[in-house]
Amino acid sequence: MNRSKSASEGEAPLILVAEDDKKTLKLVGQVIQHGGYRAALATHGVSAVKLLKSARPDLILLDLRMPKMDGFQLLELLKKYPTSADIPVVVLTGSTALTDIDRALSLGVQDYLIKPISPRRLLAKINELLRPIQTSS
Repeated sequence: MNRSKSASEGEAPLILVAEDDKKTLKLVGQVIQHGGYRAALATHGVSAVKLLKSARPDLILLDLRMPKMDGFQLLELLKKYPTSADIPVVVLTGSTALTDIDRALSLGVQDYLIKPISPRRLLAKINELLRPIQTSS
């Protein structure tokens, strides 16, 4: 995967959200922007890959159950490329299945959050993962 841009000095970190439910996608995008971050929104894994080719996000929020390419397939793809393997990923899904949790964690996700989630808790997790980026630039 070709990476050209990431959060540069003075620019808010970019968060890629891959979520097939448009209402949830819009809400999560608003929470991200309200928190002072930039949001790139994808309705499935294939559109997330297209976005990844043009910009390197600082964090990915990933649903597992999506059409065309599910979250697990996208995680496996991300790990294949050195330019994307180190991007932190947080799963944001409705699945409480232990097999999904174990599989996601084995693929190196930073956290596994279950929907519904409060905007405050989601933003707290994002801040926890991205504050080191903001303070180091």
